[in-house]
This record gives sequence, C-alpha cells and structure tokens, in this order.
Amino acid sequence: MHGARAVLYRAAMADRITLADMVAARRDELTDADRRLVDILLADRAAGSFLPAHKVAHQAGVHASTAGRLARKLGFATYRDMRGALQDSVVAELDASVRVRRRLSRVKGSSLLGSVVEGEIRALNALAGQISDEDIVTAAGLLREAGRILVVGEGHASSLADIFVRRLVRSGYRAAVVAHADWQAADQLLGLAAGDVVVALIFRHESPPVDKVVAYARSVGAGTLLITDRHAGVPACDVALVAERGEKGEFHSLTVPMAVCNTLILELSRSDRGRSLKTLAKVETLQRMFRARAG
Repeated sequence: MHGARAVLYRAAMADRITLADMVAARRDELTDADRRLVDILLADRAAGSFLPAHKVAHQAGVHASTAGRLARKLGFATYRDMRGALQDSVVAELDASVRVRRRLSRVKGSSLLGSVVEGEIRALNALAGQISDEDIVTAAGLLREAGRILVVGEGHASSLADIFVRRLVRSGYRAAVVAHADWQAADQLLGLAAGDVVVALIFRHESPPVDKVVAYARSVGAGTLLITDRHAGVPACDVALVAERGEKGEFHSLTVPMAVCNTLILELSRSDRGRSLKTLAKVETLQRMFRARAG
C-alpha cells in the first residue's frame, strides 16, 4: 500500500469496526446521496462489495464522485479501500468448499493446471500495483535494524512464517516463529523490547490472537510489520504490506505473500552491506561440511 495511503489505512482500521458500524456512527453526517449509496452497498453485501464506484453510483442515482466522498467521510483513503473492507467481511464468511467450487467452475473443461498457473500469474502481476518499491524498502529497513524478529501467523500463515524465519536466520538475522499465538507465546514474548520487530501474517480471516501479539509488541515499543490480504479487521502496524492473493471468494494459495517475503529477503541482501551474503556463504560452508564423505 503506497505512502500516504498506507497511513490513512492504518488510521481507519485501528478501531477494528465494520463498514456498517462506521455508517451508523456517522449517520447524521451523511447526505441523502450518501445514504442511497450505503443502501445499495449494504442491501446485498455480496453483490455490493464488488461494484466499482461508477456502477454503485449509477444504481443509487448519484454522481460517481459521491462514492469517493463517502469513503473519505467514513475514514478510508479511497472508494477502493472501502469496497475492500466490505469484501473482506463477505469473503470471510465463505467456507472452504464454496471457494474451491468457485475456483473449479472457472476451469470449465480446460486444463486445471493451466487455470491455476494463469490465476497465480494474474495475482502476481497485480502485486506491483498494490505494494510499491518504497513500501518494500521501508519494511526491509524495519527488519534490518531489528535486534530480534518474531514472526507470527495462524493456520496456513504459520507455514509461511516458518519459511520466512528460516530465510531470515540464513541471512544473519535473529528471528524466531511464534509457533502458538496463545498462552504458549508468553515464553517468546518475555524478552521482546524496543528495537525488536514483530511480523504479523494475517490472511482471509481476522486473527484476534495475532492481534494480541501485535498489541503487546506496540506496548513495549517494538516495531510491527503486517503482511496481509485483508483491507479491514487487522491490527494497526508501523508498516502494512497489503496485497490480494487472487480473485475474491475463490481458493487462494500463498504465492503472493511468499513473493512479498522473498522480495524482503532480497532487499535485505541488497541493503545490509554484506551481512546477508556473508552469512549465506557461511551456511554453505557448514552444509558442505555435513555433505562431505568421511575419509
């Protein structure tokens, strides 16, 4: 998420409230045109969440610019951000079988593998338009200066956390996975202090346990980095890297967030004055030692 837009995003999401809550809280401030837009969006959230600004405005009988003004009144940087928040609430309610069926329905007799590859390519092609090089440099700078890095994620995100931490360690950084975002996390959080960084991985669903880890990190002055595909229902962090993982409401893989993590590792290698490269060379030396045949 780019520059100033990311700042507005964190401010808007800090209260962790739904779009309906935001509308209710500001109902008296909304014009008749605003209310007509809201009625269209919330009458059928599944349909309304995918309508572009000009279409929802047309259905409400108002000018397209009204949609952007409504979004800003509700605390979003753009109409797209507001629509994304509504999409998050809709998608989170879809069970896995529905998402897989939707994905399979798009194949329609063609190659399943080809369809999957095409979907991943589309998602990756869209990535650069959602996260800028500036965002990557800022996030990598946070990691580069960290005394210690803790990476936390639930469900499928925990698998990515394991891989990301392994690559951070091989690049010379003190990193560890918070394997359980529950009472067992206490041992790892004991030593967390200002100058450390917590990386939160949150995909599809809200994650209250991860939120608690982030909140604790902020309370002790540690830095926080968020990698997510959600536009709402996520904790406010110092840096947020937000990118879609594919078509809304369908089966998603970890290809996009994996690409984000790999880019951060490469940016560290480019900017940490040889720290990563020296450690990687040492790792290779140690691996050769174990591969060498006795005698």
